[in-house]
Amino acid sequence: MLEQTSGASERSIFNKMRLHSAAFKGLTAFLLFLFLILGGCSDAGTDRPLAKDGILDLREYPLGNHIGLDGEWHFVWRDTSRLKLSHDVSPIGIDVPDSWNGYSFEGYELPGQGAGSYYLTLLLPELPVNYAIEFATAGTAYNLFVNENLVGSTGIYSTDSAMASPSYEPRIFDLGLHANQLRLRIDVSNYHHRLGGLWESITFGATKGIYDHREKQIGFSLFMFGTIFIMGIYHLGVFSKSTRGKAALYFGIFCLIIGLRNLTTGDLFLLQLWPSIPWQILVKIEYLTFYTGIPIFLLFIRLQFPDEIDKRISRVTVGISTFFIFLVLFTGVETFSASLPYFQPFSLLVMIYVMYGLVLAFIRGEEGSSLVLIGFVTVVITFINDMLFVSNVIQTGHLISFGLLIFIMTQAFLISIRFSKAYDTIDSQIIKLERTNTAYQSELESRKSAEFEVMQHKEHLEELVEDRTTELQIANERLKELSRVDGLTGIANRRRLDEELEREWKRMLRDKHPLSVIMCDIDHFKLYNDSYGHQQGDDCLTRVAKAIQDSVNRPGDLASRYGGEEFCIVLPETSSAGAVKIAELVRKNVNALKLEHSTSPVAKMVTLSLGVATVIPEQGSQPSVLLEAADRALYQAKGNGRNRVEQNSTE
Repeated sequence: MLEQTSGASERSIFNKMRLHSAAFKGLTAFLLFLFLILGGCSDAGTDRPLAKDGILDLREYPLGNHIGLDGEWHFVWRDTSRLKLSHDVSPIGIDVPDSWNGYSFEGYELPGQGAGSYYLTLLLPELPVNYAIEFATAGTAYNLFVNENLVGSTGIYSTDSAMASPSYEPRIFDLGLHANQLRLRIDVSNYHHRLGGLWESITFGATKGIYDHREKQIGFSLFMFGTIFIMGIYHLGVFSKSTRGKAALYFGIFCLIIGLRNLTTGDLFLLQLWPSIPWQILVKIEYLTFYTGIPIFLLFIRLQFPDEIDKRISRVTVGISTFFIFLVLFTGVETFSASLPYFQPFSLLVMIYVMYGLVLAFIRGEEGSSLVLIGFVTVVITFINDMLFVSNVIQTGHLISFGLLIFIMTQAFLISIRFSKAYDTIDSQIIKLERTNTAYQSELESRKSAEFEVMQHKEHLEELVEDRTTELQIANERLKELSRVDGLTGIANRRRLDEELEREWKRMLRDKHPLSVIMCDIDHFKLYNDSYGHQQGDDCLTRVAKAIQDSVNRPGDLASRYGGEEFCIVLPETSSAGAVKIAELVRKNVNALKLEHSTSPVAKMVTLSLGVATVIPEQGSQPSVLLEAADRALYQAKGNGRNRVEQNSTE
């Protein structure tokens, strides 16, 4: 008997070993197949010509399709305000795609912010062909010149950081018929991101080939997005029907995050759905999908294999990821984009730890571990591939979306199997629930009678709620009015200024009338505070505010406290000449107060410096442009001796 039991145990162990061996062989075969695909993709691009010393010879290359303009371009730094360079400089060689950060130019290490020009000469076949060029994204604004003719631009290129404006917009530029030679010049400026330059490959070729390539990219990306998005909605629907299915919840959220990420990378389809989305918001969404995807992914894996994935590691991962998420939410692009080199190795460590847990689950024979391991290994391989591709080590292209799709497909299959088992159990309970339902019918009837009694009192309750609501609205209106008044001076505060300026901007845009702004600053107010004390300083601010308020009489005009000792006046339907007159009146009225200021180098009384700006709003512009112009005029008034009015008009 003992021998029979021992023999059965040995056969059971042997069968398990044979099952694991078969699964391991299948996993090995799949990984080998995937490596062959990636290796083939990498080798496919080794024979294409590369630019060298600013020249790319395409005379022997078939341009019916397309080619990436990768290699060594010529580069000249343009922002001499950041590096003390002369205008007569020689170009250097720089790799494309890559950022210009860290390159040495005239003995200086290039910073991330600045501006420069890229040059590339293309040697083309003698037969004229209609060519086109395709851009993905660049850091972060550029102008494209072909044979010194401006072909197009994205964002606003400028060597002045105040004038430059970033933008991400994948575009195709038709270049027309060309033969023999074509010279490209791309002026790039970046003052909003940690990396500057042509950081993605630029595609060139016959016009038809470029558009065909674009359509294939769009088709594949839309397929990826649609598949992942539908899976996410499906599993959230599954969770909504069963609140215990947290795995379906995390998996559905993960799918939606990855789907949203596909809209903000590559072809940036989010721009098609939301053309006016600010550049900063677009970049924030791109980073947030990466920073939130890692902890959600880890929580999903831990729900499936709680014995292999430590709970403390999950909490640490969520905590670190939360720090990076808040960094993206509450800082600018230039700041949080610098966090990516730190989060990437962190996410790689998380993946290695998850790999360890999945291998352990596979060895222990956990249900579904082989499917999860296959999908996850695909993600790790494609993730490493993308890191190497972005670093220009290999030329395979972005494959992380493909890896995530494979992973999502395997998880969807596994979750479907588990839920099908759960549904079988649910079906067995339906009969019991139907019997219980009959017993509750009598109780339901009694509740209906109670509900009828409640309905009789409904009218009285509605009147009571309406009275309370009215009182609450009145109180809210009072609080709202108080929140729009400066507590010290009694005039409008910054919040009301922003609201009124936005409203008047839209009205002037519609009516095509001028809008003026006056920025006022008390001269040497810090010296006043130091000499007379903060209590006297507050009294000075109050009296100056009243003088400013008394100087504007029209109902539509607004005098407000901008901050500290600065004030701002909004003058709708007022020309630059009219605004200057009002500014002079304000200055004289403040002088007429004759508030003693013995330590002022301007005069022995309190004085004002004022900056005037006037503009007729145009479509696509923002009120901030007018405030900045008035602020520059104010600083001009300070620089010209203070106690004066300067204007900056674009009327």
